[in-house]
Amino acid sequence: MEIFNDPQGYLQWYKRNEMIYESELRAVKKLNLSNCLDIGAGPSIFHEAMKGKIISLDISDAMLKLTNSSEYKIQADALHLPLRDKAVECTFISVTICFISDVEKMLQEIHRVTKKEFSVCIVPSDSSWGSYYTELGKKGHKYYSKAHFISKSELLSLIQKYFEIKDTISTLTYSPFDEPRVEDPREGIEGSYICVKAIPKT
Repeated sequence: MEIFNDPQGYLQWYKRNEMIYESELRAVKKLNLSNCLDIGAGPSIFHEAMKGKIISLDISDAMLKLTNSSEYKIQADALHLPLRDKAVECTFISVTICFISDVEKMLQEIHRVTKKEFSVCIVPSDSSWGSYYTELGKKGHKYYSKAHFISKSELLSLIQKYFEIKDTISTLTYSPFDEPRVEDPREGIEGSYICVKAIPKT
């Protein structure tokens, strides 16, 4: 997708919205992830919140060029992961899910390659920030005009086909029109950035 050939522009969004980023980063840290395959890794946005060896997978070579030099890198489509069955201990995907054409197919692939645990974070359509981003997309925003946000129930229903949910956390409980602030994550899915941690069903 052409929009992902601008990694510097992508990074600038996180720099401009540093309080949102810090809140999301704290949520990812709360997942306690290690030795993960990061699908749609972009320029290593959340990797400081993970431990162990990280594999960055992205469809964009331009994005992968900005990942940490010590990481393994794979240029590939999330719908066709070039990995053997149960090849990785952990898989992780954040936000990228709204740019995936077939979310269930991607989850099938993630289930196939994941040995121990899978975590996904999204901005759901039925949240204040999801609604806000959707409206920006309708107005032609560079990123959100290409996005398709799914609801909390859609996400949970799809995950439960292939995984057993172990934990849910969220952040960004304020609206896009409130004064930005850094938030610590809380249990549940009340916020606008929700994360689900699960283990593969056998």
